[in-house]
Amino acid sequence: MLPTDSANSDLPIKATRRVQERTETMRARLIEAGKSLFSERGFDAVSVRDIENMAGAKRNSLSYHFGDKEALWRAAADAICNLMKSEIDQRFAILNEISQRETLAFLVRFYVRFHARNPQLSRLMAQEGMHRSWRSKYLIDNHVRPSVDKIEPLILAAKGVDRDYFIHWYYIMVSGSANIFAFALECEDLFGVNPTTESMIEKHAEILVSMLVEA
Repeated sequence: MLPTDSANSDLPIKATRRVQERTETMRARLIEAGKSLFSERGFDAVSVRDIENMAGAKRNSLSYHFGDKEALWRAAADAICNLMKSEIDQRFAILNEISQRETLAFLVRFYVRFHARNPQLSRLMAQEGMHRSWRSKYLIDNHVRPSVDKIEPLILAAKGVDRDYFIHWYYIMVSGSANIFAFALECEDLFGVNPTTESMIEKHAEILVSMLVEA
């Protein structure tokens, strides 16, 4: 029996892994470019080539990896929204162990801190929330409504309010959590401060908690 050249037998496996790694890397770069451009300009103002250029990708890379711009938009939206879902789901286990007031404060502080780190989420929602489209429906059905369905019972129970009150509370909380970070450049030009510093983030969370929880 001839000896097996184990080194040579590993070559196809290693080559396959390198191809997979390059594919995953390029997909991630295209998604990151999509997240940035779609949230800043809106879907219609972004071209396939804009995305490929920002990602440092060759022409037709988007088509090869995603099929079309619509599929990349879904992947970018999922990447932003699923990050928030993953983070809050990890923390939801502790909510049964704290008081209702602490639950509200926790939710408000979570939203503030998340939006401070991820301003693209509120920018994307602002872009798509102004018009009814397949994209706004996708966001609502797959991300926004499931999130609202999870937190609405908590707010109704903790505040002792009806659904009409919750609607106002929800939009005040979301916009109050996000806008200062979505418009960080405006805040710097207007007030000369960077709202994304740790002290500003914590102060913003403290104020919003006092308005929405303690009031």
